[in-house]
Amino acid sequence: MPYKTAAGAGCLGAALLGLVLGAALLLLTLTVFKGPASAGGVCRPETGDESIPGEYRQAIAEASAHSGIPQRVLAAQIDQESGWNPEAVSPAGAQGIAQFMPNTWTQWGNGADPFDPQAAIEAQGRYMKHLHDQMSSLSGDGNEAIRLTLAAYNAGPGAVLEHNGVPPFQETQQYVQTITTAAGGTGGADACNGLGELSIDGVGEDDYPYREPVGVDGWGHPRSTFGHTQRQCTDFVMWRINQAMGWTPDQGKPPFTFANLGVSYGPGQSGAGSWKDILTQVDGVSVHTNDPRPGDIAWWGYSDIGGGYGHVGFVAAVQGDNVIIEHYNLDTPNTYSVTSTPIGDVPGYIRLPATTQE
Repeated sequence: MPYKTAAGAGCLGAALLGLVLGAALLLLTLTVFKGPASAGGVCRPETGDESIPGEYRQAIAEASAHSGIPQRVLAAQIDQESGWNPEAVSPAGAQGIAQFMPNTWTQWGNGADPFDPQAAIEAQGRYMKHLHDQMSSLSGDGNEAIRLTLAAYNAGPGAVLEHNGVPPFQETQQYVQTITTAAGGTGGADACNGLGELSIDGVGEDDYPYREPVGVDGWGHPRSTFGHTQRQCTDFVMWRINQAMGWTPDQGKPPFTFANLGVSYGPGQSGAGSWKDILTQVDGVSVHTNDPRPGDIAWWGYSDIGGGYGHVGFVAAVQGDNVIIEHYNLDTPNTYSVTSTPIGDVPGYIRLPATTQE
């Protein structure tokens, strides 16, 4: 109950540079994706979790997206608190499906009935986000921060801060252990939050079709079908965007290239560092600094990253305060990698227009 007592090498990519958006781009509001979690922290979807009663799945998903806590952790927490009983009342006076104490509910319940399960799960998400923001200052490890957040829900944030960790209370330690065990771990690297409605099979694995020979610089080799140098960041991002549109290499010319967008490099522009200036010439393209979404292009300018060419990556997911980004040619030249990066550490997120192809 709410208590009762991640520098890269940069990457250079020149494009074959003629139609403004014409029939337009396919919808690029990406969502849950498939593919193995890598050491870098790419997440897996949590859809279809049979441990969550059907009537509460949407509420849990929304609470997870708001709080940054994986759905299965929130679900195991409710199961531990009330066994999914919206009428539960504890001997200590905790109420409802999420077992809020009355004083805590007054602050976080937004005036709703604590026995309304949908309202209680919403409040759980708000309160867990508040606690998680506090606990993240104690540990930079995402898994440990979730454990501390659970401890704070049970024993209070003051107790966690006082002990600089999970307090030595048997009830709280068992609470944290029971929930994380039931959830299969904290899921710190596997939370898929804030995702939309399209599934891309390859995200989370190196399925880039022009990666051979792996690790070998693409300069001097033929340009890929996207017009960029193979095994550079720019070419990989072009691949992922076209893949998101449903394009496959056997379909001929890809729909998304600079040439198709009618933009080209200007004087003094080269490499990934110029992408922000170039792509914002296209109607509907926008740049954001603190609101990344899956499908955005993570962008670094010429002076933002080592190598002097700038860099681009593909935003695969947003996980709490971090963004999960797929890269080529980042720290290890001409190879694939995945990073979990604080949102504010990326200078810009280039967002393509969410339109449908006619």
